[in-house]
Amino acid sequence: MTDDHNDCAVEPQEALRLIDDARGRLRTAIWALHGMHQDLSALTVDDLADIEQLLTEVLETALTPAYDSFSQVMGATTSGGAATTH
Repeated sequence: MTDDHNDCAVEPQEALRLIDDARGRLRTAIWALHGMHQDLSALTVDDLADIEQLLTEVLETALTPAYDSFSQVMGATTSGGAATTH
């Protein structure tokens, strides 16, 4: 009998691709934050909301599935948890 949790796991190559995608998105967020601290007058609430959305997407669509996949490979049973959203 196949465990439903195993059906949700991504292949190791896909997990690595997801992590690489997350790295790229995090670099984008870091670049944006670096630019914002150079000129705080250009910072808007929408900018912060965009970065929050980007980081949430990275967590939910890349890091969490990759974490879950590698956790299954290593036999861990803990969950990464959910992001705090408003």
